[in-house]
Amino acid sequence: MPFYPNEVIQQLKSEADITAVIEQFLPLKRSGNGRYVGVCPFHDDHSPSMYVNPTLGIYKCFACGAGGDVFKFVQEHEKIDFNAAVKWVADFCSFELPNVGNPERAEITEERELVRKLNELACEWFEEQLTRSPKALQYLNSRHISEPTRKQFHIGYAPDGREGFVGYAAKKGFSPKECVKAGLAVEKENGGISDKFRDRLMIAIQNISGVVVAFGGRDLSGKSPAKYMNSPETILYHKSDILFGLNHSKNAIAKENAVIIVEGYFDLISLYQGGVQNVVAASGTALTENHASILSRYAKTAYLVFDGDAAGQKATLRSLEIVLPKGIGPKVFALSRPDGTKIDPDNFVNERGAEAFRNELKNAEDWLSYLSHMKDLSSIEARASFITYAKSLIKSIGNTELRNQYVKLLSERFDTSRSLNDVQQIHVKHKPTAEQEQAQEVLQEEAAMVQWNLIPPLEIRFANLLYRNPTLLDRACEFFDMNLAESGIQLLESSVVDEFVNTAIAHYAETGYFSPQTLYEILPRQGQLFMEGLPEETWTPPKEINEFYDTLMVLMLRFCDREKKNIQLDSAEGIQKRMDLYAFTQELQKLDASYKKGGIDINQFADRIISSKDRLIHVIH
Repeated sequence: MPFYPNEVIQQLKSEADITAVIEQFLPLKRSGNGRYVGVCPFHDDHSPSMYVNPTLGIYKCFACGAGGDVFKFVQEHEKIDFNAAVKWVADFCSFELPNVGNPERAEITEERELVRKLNELACEWFEEQLTRSPKALQYLNSRHISEPTRKQFHIGYAPDGREGFVGYAAKKGFSPKECVKAGLAVEKENGGISDKFRDRLMIAIQNISGVVVAFGGRDLSGKSPAKYMNSPETILYHKSDILFGLNHSKNAIAKENAVIIVEGYFDLISLYQGGVQNVVAASGTALTENHASILSRYAKTAYLVFDGDAAGQKATLRSLEIVLPKGIGPKVFALSRPDGTKIDPDNFVNERGAEAFRNELKNAEDWLSYLSHMKDLSSIEARASFITYAKSLIKSIGNTELRNQYVKLLSERFDTSRSLNDVQQIHVKHKPTAEQEQAQEVLQEEAAMVQWNLIPPLEIRFANLLYRNPTLLDRACEFFDMNLAESGIQLLESSVVDEFVNTAIAHYAETGYFSPQTLYEILPRQGQLFMEGLPEETWTPPKEINEFYDTLMVLMLRFCDREKKNIQLDSAEGIQKRMDLYAFTQELQKLDASYKKGGIDINQFADRIISSKDRLIHVIH
């Protein structure tokens, strides 16, 4: 039995980077779409046959069958028991395990649930108020934010009233003091309680699972000294851990192996709406080491898009010191209009378009080049100071080969030695706030409500089809294989369903059997809630087999439709890809028609579906 509560184990697992852990024992090489490959240590492996998926937090050897999560790897490699493996991973991640015998207090659990429910209630109320505010809608129109984007990012409006939300929450059974605890109200010196956000456009801040944990409010009155006001830290919201938009962009970041880091909410929203989706923004704070640790699981390059003023330059330097030690290679650039005036990403995209932004990315400077332009190199002393600072940054990089490559680059560009002796590595100075210190004593909420109305019904039924008919998992493994995983193709539009299906298949491939209980235990909380909500349903054989392949056909066609919309037709390559996709969908439709007319049987149809998957991978890449 686990020595620690399951909540602790799951929290540690979510914070542990399985690739970083495994790289303590053997080298890994990135193989595409955020996956890694290495020589399996559990059998006599002469060529890399073990794959590691940091997004799902699992490893799998397709030669000997070894596989599991981060704890399983440490347990098997070090020949220790489960509890010792948990302690090893916790030490590696600097994760504070609770004292044995002191389980999390019931009131802490209750407070988390209270804050979560109030955030959810507030989000719904703000969105409803937006539909009643011409001023707020006009503002969004002026920022070129479409209605689908408003809904996707849960943008709302807080009316100009002292007790608008407080009064509404009271009708739903929540007291004013509970609203204060959730950061949605403030208590005055005279004891009165009023809404925290008034006459502000409200932007929901979600954690990586999509749970609303806080809000950012943009002043619309023109009278407030604070243009933006963010929720205070609560039991659910810790600024140093939350990257705005990551719940939407994580798959795009992993696919691109690069992340664009911007400053503002609307910078991110406008880019995402324009199709540049591998983007995040810090949530009401400067970039932190926790942020960089999270991003290192998805990307090896970070584009820093900051203002060119003194504050922006300072933020850029701090960001370099934070991302480099995590093995992320930063590139820096600032945006400007044709006349040379500086401009933020939001206005840039609205004025010149997303494709122009992508072109600007190509001109981004590597961090060494950026530093050499920012620093004074006019004297020998200044040049020596610059080289010492650059070497201190390089020395902070944990990856030995990456560190060596940067030392070589510095030496070649600035005619200096490759020695890092007597150089002190950069240590980011930061003083934790009282709220952050308190946050270390409690576990963060992982529960994620499932937004069923946003999941395509066909995908819910497909997940249920596999769940209720585990005999289909062998067929599913044949389709959802490593080739498909490495291609970056996410056939399922819903990330919730995609994670559920892939976890179920990976676990089955690892163990050779299907256990609903075990699947439930290894799923994140959102996946557990999804699993709990799947309807009871039965299929009469062989209807489940027919539906399985019918659904794969529809899913491929839907994916092609989504992909076509993302193809830019301003190049010969884009036009050719669009034509190839059109020809492929025509082939699928002919295959489907032949099957439905009885021209081929289910076995032939299944074989053609599998081969069509390989054809799809070829067309996309």
